[in-house]
Amino acid sequence: MRVIKQDGRLQDFDLSKIETSIYKASDDANEPLNTSDIKNLSGNVEKEITELQKDSIHSYLIKSIVLSEIEKLGFHIVGKYYNQGK
Repeated sequence: MRVIKQDGRLQDFDLSKIETSIYKASDDANEPLNTSDIKNLSGNVEKEITELQKDSIHSYLIKSIVLSEIEKLGFHIVGKYYNQGK
């Protein structure tokens, strides 16, 4: 699967980038998530994206899915930091 970046570039989908961004958001929020939480979140995101059955996906849609999964698991402050991209 390919990711359509904001500037129109295409990149290969890389789950580790999602895991890193969740980790950074949790760290910035001062609510560090453990490896298991991050793996669960990223796994749920990957499942949601795969179920779309598309060859490419916009990065903003990935961000929306990640945020939704963070919220579903109750990590509201982490979600706030993730959404801000800080």
